[in-house]
Amino acid sequence: MCGITGITSKKRNNIGEILVKCGHFLTYRGYDSVGLVALDNGKVELRKDVGTIEDVDKRLKLSEMKGQKGIIQLRWATYGPPSQQNAQPHIGCDDYFFGAHNGNIHNFLEYREQLIKEGHILRSMNDGELCVHAVEKFYRQTKDMIEAVRLSTKELKGAYAYIVGKKDDDKLYAVKMGSSLVVGIGDNETIVSSDLPSILPVTRNVIFLKDGEMVELTPTNVVVYDIETGNVIEKEITKVDLTPDIAKKGGYPHFMLKEIYEQVDVAKDLTGYLTVSDHSKVIETLMNADNIYFVACGSSYNAAVVGSYYFNKLAKTPVYLAIGGQFEELYGNTITDKSAIVLISQSGETKDVINVLNLAKKQRKGKTIGIVNVVGSTLMLSVDHYIPMYAGYEISVPATKTYTAQIIILLYLALELAKMKKAISDEEYMKIKNEFMKIPELIKQTIESVETHARYVADTLIDEDDLYSLGYGLTDGVAREGALKIKEICYIHCEGMYSSEFKHGPLSIVSDNYPIIYTVPPDNVDMMINHINEVLCRDGRPIIIAEPHESLRKYVKNEYDFITVPKSNLWISPILQTIPLQLIAYYLSTKKGIDPDRPRNLSKTLTVD
Repeated sequence: MCGITGITSKKRNNIGEILVKCGHFLTYRGYDSVGLVALDNGKVELRKDVGTIEDVDKRLKLSEMKGQKGIIQLRWATYGPPSQQNAQPHIGCDDYFFGAHNGNIHNFLEYREQLIKEGHILRSMNDGELCVHAVEKFYRQTKDMIEAVRLSTKELKGAYAYIVGKKDDDKLYAVKMGSSLVVGIGDNETIVSSDLPSILPVTRNVIFLKDGEMVELTPTNVVVYDIETGNVIEKEITKVDLTPDIAKKGGYPHFMLKEIYEQVDVAKDLTGYLTVSDHSKVIETLMNADNIYFVACGSSYNAAVVGSYYFNKLAKTPVYLAIGGQFEELYGNTITDKSAIVLISQSGETKDVINVLNLAKKQRKGKTIGIVNVVGSTLMLSVDHYIPMYAGYEISVPATKTYTAQIIILLYLALELAKMKKAISDEEYMKIKNEFMKIPELIKQTIESVETHARYVADTLIDEDDLYSLGYGLTDGVAREGALKIKEICYIHCEGMYSSEFKHGPLSIVSDNYPIIYTVPPDNVDMMINHINEVLCRDGRPIIIAEPHESLRKYVKNEYDFITVPKSNLWISPILQTIPLQLIAYYLSTKKGIDPDRPRNLSKTLTVD
């Protein structure tokens, strides 16, 4: 949610050009509005407006702005609707101070009123403006920017990060208080940003900040401070083995389609990594736990649903599932010293998930395990143990390759836990382990074999405004994920549901040719036939995704409504059955003229409650 990047430099005057270049790597975080502030020889210039970075740059010539220091912000609206006035960056009472933030200031209304009573001039209904005025307030009192920034965090309540500067020096200041922030050290220039990709056009030498830390940047130096004490913190500089090319489309029309195809390489890298790496501490934590909780949101939650079936069926171990935002209310008083809390987040910054991490820390109970994709994220740096997804940067807002990576990791954990608990024989373990290594090739075969059918189904759904996606057992989470994808990028209501629940009310919605997608697990074909027939006999339209099975073919009205994935086994089939749903959603979205990489109202990284 929102993205910020700030640069201070001695080597360049084209601050607008480089900030716009860096800003393109943050487009998945927000595209409601864009703004850029630049300092050129003591003169502050601010340009901002509603629209994407491409649109606003074209209209306002952001990339032509000159200066040695500047900040760009891409906004996903929370406080204040998208407007030129609410766009960031903001200035203080005059243009002496300027800055931008991401995250949420929870005491926005109260603090805004307080600042106005104290004589501050506020021009927007956006909470990011308060960060600039809070620093301005304490600088007036102390004449010390380190103290001003530090003290500002005492009055700004919420989860946020911000960058601020003033017009009479070459420094920038930034704080991390619940939202992601990474620092880069280049040649006579330094950079600070919400995410690592936007730093790569400048440098690969980075410092990962933790919550409660602030940083002072000059063109040649970076100093990190503890916000609570004001003490300097020595931080390690990491050289990352990544380049800006990670965000290029590589000939694909959209990042989403590229990332669907990248699932082959992700699966290859991840299965290889998991089978040679040592995650014994994670397995032991799960083995010794009295309760295991899976906590996630969105697509990650759907992956957790599949994972919970793996744990039951393979490891004979129950899992408590919770959406991040409901965990405290549902299970907050049940955490024990031996609880294992598995926190699943692509970004590692999902606020609802971070809240659960903080709850466990506050209670000083349980062991936390992170399944995370983004290197240097809050989740990665804060959990007791973590497993990386090895998915590379996922640029498109809808999760595809990271969802698949999460399921692969959860299958691996369930298999290793089953072995440790002796829930399966050594022979069965080795058989599944060998099949586990075939996942990359099976994904490749699936993409190649189902694309034509997915295009056809997408064509036939173009005029629909409502449908269902139903699964059973291991395909429960798959069906939910398919429904989410269709809702996210096609703007069609699609309900994901357990198939046996459909007859308990929703069946009444079925009328002539009403479309319902079924993902059929290999071990429950007969049960799913019962559920399919309940719809077919009422003139509904079943669309079936399954392994080849002749008895299923007669339950579709035409051959293209039966989408077969390669035959594998019970454990791999849910991974393969997700791919047709991803492709149906993608092609339906593009046929409706929607950009699937940037669905309206959504952000890739949600750092707000």
